[in-house]
Amino acid sequence: MIIVRDLSSIHQIGNTEIRELLQQRIDDLGGEAFDVAYFLIVESRDSLESLSAQMGFPVLCNRFTGIRYDQAGFTPSFEFVEEFPNCFDVVFVLSDDGAGVELFIPKAEGIDPDLLAMCQTYAVRSDA
Repeated sequence: MIIVRDLSSIHQIGNTEIRELLQQRIDDLGGEAFDVAYFLIVESRDSLESLSAQMGFPVLCNRFTGIRYDQAGFTPSFEFVEEFPNCFDVVFVLSDDGAGVELFIPKAEGIDPDLLAMCQTYAVRSDA
């Protein structure tokens, strides 16, 4: 996975569309996104365990109840999932001050199928 905590890290993103989308998100936040957020770009070799370890909670589960997305009683702990032609954008607000993490999950071979299924279930289509 690619972790972006500053502007100099953006060059690591090989997927042009995701890199441009991330740059737009940073611009939308006034170019100061790193005061309140960091970004993770999931890659095909990433396991759910490594993603969950980076985030500090199981990404397929509600952060507070532990209920998995495909079980009865699940409610998302993410703010939204936005679908783009080549990826999903998932936003988690982690604290009352608005700090959070934004995941970019490519629609690509090798991405965990449960992660893609959860995104597809809750996604709203982007107008972009």
